[in-house]
Amino acid sequence: MMNHWSKRQRARALITIALLLLLGWLLYQARRALLPFLLGSVFAYILLPFINWLDDHVRRSLSQRVVRGVSVLIAYVLTLLIIYAILTSVIPPIGVQVGSLIQRLPYFARNVYHAAPALVQDWLDAYNRVVPENIRLALQHSFENTIQSLLRTLQTGIFKGINVVFTTVSFVLGLIVVPLWMFYILRDEPEIRTQFYGLVPNSYREDVRNILRLIDGVLGAYLRGQLILCLSVAILTTIGLLILGIDFALLLGTIAGIFEVIPVLGPLLGAIPALLVTLATSPSRLLWVALWAVIVQQIENYLLVPQVARGTFRIHPALAILALVIGSEVAGIWGVILCLPITAIIRDVTRYLYLRLSDDPLSPEEALASVRIQARPSLSVTSRAKDLWKK
Repeated sequence: MMNHWSKRQRARALITIALLLLLGWLLYQARRALLPFLLGSVFAYILLPFINWLDDHVRRSLSQRVVRGVSVLIAYVLTLLIIYAILTSVIPPIGVQVGSLIQRLPYFARNVYHAAPALVQDWLDAYNRVVPENIRLALQHSFENTIQSLLRTLQTGIFKGINVVFTTVSFVLGLIVVPLWMFYILRDEPEIRTQFYGLVPNSYREDVRNILRLIDGVLGAYLRGQLILCLSVAILTTIGLLILGIDFALLLGTIAGIFEVIPVLGPLLGAIPALLVTLATSPSRLLWVALWAVIVQQIENYLLVPQVARGTFRIHPALAILALVIGSEVAGIWGVILCLPITAIIRDVTRYLYLRLSDDPLSPEEALASVRIQARPSLSVTSRAKDLWKK
């Protein structure tokens, strides 16, 4: 295809590539200072649907730019009120519980050491009888390596990163200017989107638009869905632990909600602190705490996930575990958190390109529709796409 380009087109392509490489190099060199802007972009992306909704409902007699600015300001005020409520009502009790838990850790450790054998010895005996020794040793070695790798990832990826990044002047300056930067991005998002598509050649514009729609559908469902799931799991876990009379209920519920961002293993890891604290303080209630953790997990899987994800991550558990392993190896803790949305994006974009580049290609509209309705296997790809597009 490039053989048919004119000299001007080739020169423009080379200049574009050179500028993109230069931009990538600059972004990499300034990566530490850009962390606030990255966090601000994620936050703006989460707020964008709400601002668009306000923009549609508030627009009456004012100009579009004024209405958009008012919508952004309303979203800012509501967000600040929520953050203020969290900082004043949730964070202080959690801080008190963290301090108390740290002071009582030696006492808890002794209690767990004395209580655990009596409760799990039967399970260990049954495990030793059923599982051959060579398999037990292999599993133990694999588990130890996984724990050590996770601890190294946490230490290098979080603790050291906080020490290096959060103490730089550029990061502090970024925190100051990011809210203003987010305001302009959110206010002018329609114009920015229009200008971006204007840079894409007409023959590729619809395909680029559809691919970005697929990516937006996955990322939007992931970010907003994970936020809802984390809050829901934290609230449900805290309520259950309060009812059962477990110490540090708010802190343990918050930990369970934070671990929810880790796919597959998150619910298990989030339940372990509550189980250990219960084992150290109220061993007789351990079974009830474990039961409540299972109930919360079932509520999440069968009630919350279908509502907030809308089937976006129709990923087989085996593939999800494989993506989790690859993500942790490639990008550490961030790879663990982002492995599922990246896998879903690769899946959907690959399907779309396959349908567009096949011997009998679908139109951009039909290819986009067919990717979005993969959950309806009773119809052929073409008929499903045309049916959805007509609707």
